[in-house]
Amino acid sequence: MDDSTGKGKMFSMRERNQVLVALFAVGMCAGIILSERLYISSNREDILRGTALPNKPRSDRSAGVAAAGARSAQQLAGNGLAGNTAAAAVVYPKDAQMQALERYLLQVAPNREVLIGVSNVNPLREGMLETFLKGIQQAGVANYVVVALDEETERELKFRNVNVFYMPMEISKSQAETGANHAVSALKFGIIKKFLMLGWAVLLSDIDVCILQDPFKHLHRDHDLEGMSDGFDAPTAYGQIEGYDDPSMGWARFAQKESHFNLNSGLFYLAANPRTVELMQRLETRLGREKYWDQTAYNEEIFFLSHDHYKSPGVTVRVMSIYKFMNSKVLFKEVRHKAAGSSAMPVMVHINYHPDKHDRMKAVFKYYLDKDLDALTPFPGGSEKGT
Repeated sequence: MDDSTGKGKMFSMRERNQVLVALFAVGMCAGIILSERLYISSNREDILRGTALPNKPRSDRSAGVAAAGARSAQQLAGNGLAGNTAAAAVVYPKDAQMQALERYLLQVAPNREVLIGVSNVNPLREGMLETFLKGIQQAGVANYVVVALDEETERELKFRNVNVFYMPMEISKSQAETGANHAVSALKFGIIKKFLMLGWAVLLSDIDVCILQDPFKHLHRDHDLEGMSDGFDAPTAYGQIEGYDDPSMGWARFAQKESHFNLNSGLFYLAANPRTVELMQRLETRLGREKYWDQTAYNEEIFFLSHDHYKSPGVTVRVMSIYKFMNSKVLFKEVRHKAAGSSAMPVMVHINYHPDKHDRMKAVFKYYLDKDLDALTPFPGGSEKGT
């Protein structure tokens, strides 16, 4: 019997297998090409930056994507550009007061940035709070809140249709004998912490501040903290390297150190993120048990370096321009003596160096808003006549 039919079938099966293998290989290549194109398309920006994830087994890929997302959030939080978003990643417990505050902030500051002033009844009765509010209103700042520490202040401000939130706070025993102003000032860190925990960036302003322009148009928002300096020129405000001489060291007697004036704890902007929340928590805790000036504690917690068992909160810092966010020494010792029209109007002026605060505040408004060039003349440069 002729077996040619069997040979033909064998060759036919071999050819068919070759075709199937070829089709399988083509399919594999097409699949690889397609998957690579999908990967490149979905990771284009990371590839261009050089931060794309390497190929991983399927079981590891989801974990890698999650890690990349976490890293991205950390980068955003680190450069301060997404401070409020970073805070939103941490969920803090909300008591009834926090819930009420959140509802109120959504009404008056829906963009999640708010200027706050903290006041008890004393500035209200003295008229200083009214002058402070005049600045807010003429500058067109709508996203503000006065935190009232007592019912009289809340009641009066509500009657005047002022944005006010009642937040009674008890002065700690350690601060009870530091004077009314310092004791109230020490409370603000615990108050600010609540705003930050809810995801609102805070521009804190003491009541002895003249607001001449909308400050939110002059912030950089690239650091955790932007603060007004007590310095009066570039070296004292922004920093300088100073020499140190110890003759007992012989030829090795010289060294260098960095120096700048303290930031003022009465005018600063905080992005809402875990670092700024921790900073406020530390200050609230310290001033609740230590008889200490709040501004000293504020600068220690910001600038002291991590060492041994101490870890800094790690907030990044930008010093505000001394001619935009101006302290009263800069104004009364330098700027007012310049030729009329030679210097731009500041954004905010803090009467921090001088007594007769309210009179100076009213004079600042007359000088800059009413163009009364003699308004500042009666005041000495320092705290006493002849200075």
